[in-house]
Amino acid sequence: MKSIKPALIVLLASIFLSFSTASIAEEPVKASYGSKIGHKTLRGLSNVTLSFFEIPKNIIMISNESNFVFGATGGLLLGAVNTFGRLTIGTLDLITFPLATKPITQPIHPWQRYLETETQYHDLFALDF
Repeated sequence: MKSIKPALIVLLASIFLSFSTASIAEEPVKASYGSKIGHKTLRGLSNVTLSFFEIPKNIIMISNESNFVFGATGGLLLGAVNTFGRLTIGTLDLITFPLATKPITQPIHPWQRYLETETQYHDLFALDF
């Protein structure tokens, strides 16, 4: 029974975060401070809990670009690097949530534009005024 609780918490957090993207798209241009730090907290939670999505994403993308053998090896390595990057940036977002900053990773959440774009990293601590 103890192993069901963490899995249930992750599942509920994932469902909650999947509904949060619709509200992000409909925000007015000038967002309040509270909504900025709220979105930063959700960004951090999604990057920490779902960072492992990067491994299959990179395996599939590199396999489609070249071949399965290179995709399985190179994609696994690149996915591990991007998983570590998302996990680190998500942790950083959670620690510094009171400071409203722009997103560092693109796409912002691991599930957005899943097989369309590679994960990119932008400036750290670019303030969002």
